[in-house]
Amino acid sequence: MPIRRDSVLFTVFLGALAALPPLSIDMGLPGFALLEADLGATASEAAQTLSLFLLGFAAGPLLFGPLSDRFGRRRILLMGLVIYTLAGLGCTLAPSTGLLLAARLVQGVGAGAGATLPFAIVRDVFEGTAARTRIAAVTLVLNVGPIVAPVLGSLAIQFGGWRAIYAVLAAAGALLLLVTLPGFRETAPDGRHNSLHPRELLRRYRSVLGNRVFLGNSLLGACGFATMFSYITASPTVLIGLFGVTPGVFSLLFGCSAVALMVGSALNGQLAARHVAAERVSAAGLGLIILASLGMLAVTMLGLARPATLVPLAALDTFGYGLLSPGVTHAALQPMGRMAGVASAALRSLQMLFGSLASALTGLLFDGHTTWSLSGTMAGFALLGLLARRLATAPEDTATAAGLPPASVASASPTAALADAVTDHALPPVPGAAPGRLATRPVGTS
Repeated sequence: MPIRRDSVLFTVFLGALAALPPLSIDMGLPGFALLEADLGATASEAAQTLSLFLLGFAAGPLLFGPLSDRFGRRRILLMGLVIYTLAGLGCTLAPSTGLLLAARLVQGVGAGAGATLPFAIVRDVFEGTAARTRIAAVTLVLNVGPIVAPVLGSLAIQFGGWRAIYAVLAAAGALLLLVTLPGFRETAPDGRHNSLHPRELLRRYRSVLGNRVFLGNSLLGACGFATMFSYITASPTVLIGLFGVTPGVFSLLFGCSAVALMVGSALNGQLAARHVAAERVSAAGLGLIILASLGMLAVTMLGLARPATLVPLAALDTFGYGLLSPGVTHAALQPMGRMAGVASAALRSLQMLFGSLASALTGLLFDGHTTWSLSGTMAGFALLGLLARRLATAPEDTATAAGLPPASVASASPTAALADAVTDHALPPVPGAAPGRLATRPVGTS
């Protein structure tokens, strides 16, 4: 029986698809030591199970996005889940390190379908406030992944060692495949006119990346993701290595940021349901990200960096990203029309690129005894987000989105927007405005 598209189950289904990549990344971390002992792998080879998965995951969206525009979301989703599930079985049964690494690379490619298609599906089915609300809800379900993944990984190890981790991931892929077969109906428009010729694909990617609304909002979301990923990457080194926090306490402290991310996404959905302008909510999220990142920089400069100061600021950053991400994702994809698959692929690839860059900078700049690399990287990407916001929203576009004269919106700052968003939701919408929808310009128009 097909899943009703306006049901909670449909949202949970899309969120579960999007959660496959973070589950696949975080669940494997507790099993590195056992993997090394069982296969005779080095620590570097064990770490490559993560890096090769990320490599495949970065390439997957670029493959599945155009294919889903041409052949439909359902076929490509099924193909991605089959690849993911079979690769998970390959990881489970791998007799050598080389085969394990190859299977992880393929598994990352398959996970790219789960990363790309849910938001394209939302773009196919919903518009305006309904789309914003669904994206926020999908993001909320997605963010459960990083919270439960370490626990699931530890439990799997107790029952079957490191191989049980990949068996659980394969089972998750198989379960989603069984749900998709009877439960998901096609949502994409007829894509027979979408050529897969390399020259045509390049033209479509150029068209998507050349759209100011898409590029600006995608870069803004990627900058916010980079600040959060800086902390994710550096937190074990900083909290355990520098400050001597035990692994158990570290899990609790890390969970604070994950919970804050979920709360931010949930609040975004509530504000969208109350017709609060997406521009104001996104601006508020960016303001909190900047505040948290500059706060990290300040405590580092003042010599006050310690878990008691860093963890609340990290939670504030992830809360801000939870507010920011659904709105900018919706705004980026809204003008894409029949190229929603390509656009979703480009959006996720930009996000992965910025996250990888932030991770590399945080590691390369780490001096072994301070938090300068963490705070500096976060602050840099947060301030870069201001430039992306200027690209995403010209004064006349933000005025249309909020139902206000251009001067009023242009003078509003991100740090002031949270109060506006919370207090304005009780007011009736301005006549003629489209509450909850950012002003967008379809690709190919002026």
